[in-house]
Amino acid sequence: MKTLVVGMTILGASAFSQITAQEQVEVSDAELHKIAAAFQDIQRVNMEAQQQVMETVKESGFDPNRFNEMYQASASEEKTVEASDEEKQRFGEVMGKIQQMQTGFMKQIQEIISNEGLSMERYEQIAMALQTDADLQGRLRAALEQKP
Repeated sequence: MKTLVVGMTILGASAFSQITAQEQVEVSDAELHKIAAAFQDIQRVNMEAQQQVMETVKESGFDPNRFNEMYQASASEEKTVEASDEEKQRFGEVMGKIQQMQTGFMKQIQEIISNEGLSMERYEQIAMALQTDADLQGRLRAALEQKP
């Protein structure tokens, strides 16, 4: 379940700007502090999203592990899962609800980023750089430690 929520709420890799791993992104300390502030609020939204998705799955009558198994199979060409027609229909209905929730979560995240004075494009560029730049990761950790 965590895989589903993390993948959908923290701007999955496909949503990131097109940037190669070799590109160096210059990030000012001021921008990094904005990222740190946004990160904390995004973490809060992510936790709320996880709880809401879990509640939606449970309310549908799915065992969370079974739902996650079906989700992973639906997201992968290599994985398959046996399911009854009723279970497939219920899965589709739950995924529809989750996708609607995802839209709301993404709006919240975009608002958080905007309120920090960053564009989505710049946030995505920095987020992508953070995946591969150890120095930038260290600077972000330091910025996060300075936050109250």
